Amino acid sequence: EFEKEKELFKTIDFIPKINLSEDEKNYYIHADVPGLNKDQIKMELSEDNHLITISGERKTIINHSEDNKNENKNENKNENETESIEANETKDETKKESKNKYKNENNTKYSRIECNYGKFSRSFSIPENADVNTIQAKLENGVLEVTIAKIEPPKQEPKRSIQIQ
Repeated sequence: EFEKEKELFKTIDFIPKINLSEDEKNYYIHADVPGLNKDQIKMELSEDNHLITISGERKTIINHSEDNKNENKNENKNENETESIEANETKDETKKESKNKYKNENNTKYSRIECNYGKFSRSFSIPENADVNTIQAKLENGVLEVTIAKIEPPKQEPKRSIQIQ
């Protein structure tokens, strides 16, 4: 039963939400990376300059140490022994309320974990008309903004007539 409860609180890998956009002069990548600083994010350009990869890790605040797991296992065992005396309806309600609760260093019990943590990596194709030499990135208020300038297409000179002699 402990294994089932452990699965309930399994952390899901962090995957930043991404917006891709463009205007007349630039391509933009906006990535939501809450709680990360610029040292925790890495950006790389592929050797052929056609792929940009944004990667990093959002560290968890939840301690999954064996001590806490064993302590929780013993707590759940005692709760289950007490529950067996109670009626089935009350037993079911109590079980739902007493699902595995991880603790951090401050002995804080988590009854719900909605934030995602872990390593991430997202890659994006770069269009042919992008200037890979002028890629800029800034991180502000948990949003990474990558700006890639567009290369001006070469201006074609108007066709001129050649007179045949």
